[in-house]
Amino acid sequence: MEVQGKAAEVKVMEFLNAHREDEDPCECVILPDGSIEEPLPSHIGKLTELAGADPAVLHGHMEKSMEPLFWLAEYTGCMSVWQTRVVSPSEATQAQEDTLEELYDAALLAPGYLRENAGENYRESVKKAKKEIRPDA
Repeated sequence: MEVQGKAAEVKVMEFLNAHREDEDPCECVILPDGSIEEPLPSHIGKLTELAGADPAVLHGHMEKSMEPLFWLAEYTGCMSVWQTRVVSPSEATQAQEDTLEELYDAALLAPGYLRENAGENYRESVKKAKKEIRPDA
């Protein structure tokens, strides 16, 4: 377990060094293990890729009143991060919290940034979708 933490730390430092001069240096996706990936082509695109299911299938399970970003954050367990906003699954991992704190300590997150979590309705929707999309999981 410690090795994963160290690997995630290296990823954070690599990210910090690579993006310190960017216009929005904090834009990233934090995976459940605390590692960081770039949100390419977009946050929703990256989360869809990480979900590992056909985008049309995912969209078909999403309730019409739900925001895709929050639903995908809950489905993947990933955080979407911008300098002024963080969208988190209903339950973030300690590794994600540690990475987020590191980004904040490096002054890449704005003081008083907006933290939004997927709510219970997203958790229930995703739970149902996972049973149908990945019945063996």
